Amino acid sequence: MTTMQINSHSFDRMNIRLSGREKAQVINAIMTKWNRLENNSMRDFAIVAMTLDGIRKTDESSWESNGDAVVGIVRKGSLMTVMLRRFNQPMTQEALRVDAVKWAIKPPQQAKKMARKLKKRNYRY
Repeated sequence: MTTMQINSHSFDRMNIRLSGREKAQVINAIMTKWNRLENNSMRDFAIVAMTLDGIRKTDESSWESNGDAVVGIVRKGSLMTVMLRRFNQPMTQEALRVDAVKWAIKPPQQAKKMARKLKKRNYRY
């Protein structure tokens, strides 16, 4: 089994967005989920790692990163970035530009509803 690498950019992003305890929880959640995935070092994954209490913003204008979920992007075995994302945004392969989206947490109901809605829309011919 290979070990997931963590890019320094991920730590930079987490330092801005998360507390020390939250960083440890996010890294643990991402690593645990990634280790359970088949062909994990050969594919790109978005791993939804944490639900926040509300919308967290990195600036007052909300122009920068904001959201109520923490998502890690793991590319070919390396955690490249960690981002805030709102649950009302699509958590799809296309939106996150990955091979698969995996949940290290239980998806909230609104995220499940949005996924079903997008799936229906994509299968209309």
